Amino acid sequence: MTAIFALLLATAFPSTSQTSWMRPESFHLFIGMRRAVVLETLKDFGWKAEKDKRGDLFVDYTDERSFTLHFDHDRLHSIRFELYTIVGQARQAFDEQRSFLHATFGKPKKASKKIVFYNNRLPNVMMVLNDDPKSDIGKKGVGLLVVRYYDPR
Repeated sequence: MTAIFALLLATAFPSTSQTSWMRPESFHLFIGMRRAVVLETLKDFGWKAEKDKRGDLFVDYTDERSFTLHFDHDRLHSIRFELYTIVGQARQAFDEQRSFLHATFGKPKKASKKIVFYNNRLPNVMMVLNDDPKSDIGKKGVGLLVVRYYDPR
């Protein structure tokens, strides 16, 4: 019985959060990791990374969720999380993530209706929302939320 209970606790349950996955720790990653360790970590958890045209690693997490890993001198320099969703839901995701960042890191250095920026900590965090219905993707009814964790050096 104890083994079954432990298995239930270890099993990932679906989350109502749209943005809880947009954190490095969700993928057991952190800025500064060596490339080989990042690749092994992704492989161990079943995520397949592909090189993009710039040489960064791209992980297609789901149809609407992805993240890009950029390396500098064989170290993880930045992680950029991308969420593509319906325009109205993009705003909700932005507000949800802004609340998380505020609770975790305090007041941002800069903030507006579509941008949140923390540059007073390492790694820096930047969040940008595109929910403009007149933009190229907005005309298709799609909004985009990007959260980037990065080393500014």
